Amino acid sequence: MKLGTFGVIAASLLLTAACETTSSRPYKASTENIMSAQSALPAGTKVTVGDFVAAADVDTSPTCRAMGALEVAPGQSPIDYIHDAFQEELFEAGLIASGAPEISGEVTELDFSSFGTGSWNVTLAVASPSLPEGYSVSTAYSFKTSFSAINACQNVIDAFQPTVSDLLSKVVNHPEFPALAGSEGSATS
Repeated sequence: MKLGTFGVIAASLLLTAACETTSSRPYKASTENIMSAQSALPAGTKVTVGDFVAAADVDTSPTCRAMGALEVAPGQSPIDYIHDAFQEELFEAGLIASGAPEISGEVTELDFSSFGTGSWNVTLAVASPSLPEGYSVSTAYSFKTSFSAINACQNVIDAFQPTVSDLLSKVVNHPEFPALAGSEGSATS
């Protein structure tokens, strides 16, 4: 009798744990990225942020251990999060204007490890009418993880914001960013 009760309790706990979700806070624009974007472009250069999509083989609803789906921000997929973060940083930099060249993006890699030294690996390809061939940037952001699934998965989520910040830093600091924005020169030259 006790063994049967134990089995039911263990199965209930396992099913409940598999439904856990983790979540993070919305993106906070990086002052460093804002300043880098401003200094990369000549005064008066404006852009818009177009669609961001995932490559066909990218999992846009990653799960962590037995915890279930990771929610990188309330109601957002990782792709939406990256798009909105980029738009927020360019808006804060004063570089957004309606009708300006549109920068689009494709996330071609999006994965993480929650074991050992945790890491996010993200690759983003950006393009615009001014630079149709575009360019790609990648980040491999390391973070501490945990033996506990709850803590390890929360650490994965907590590391997504700095991962995206690092990724976007590489976009705006890329030597072809001025061409992507429709400007051949840079503000510092």
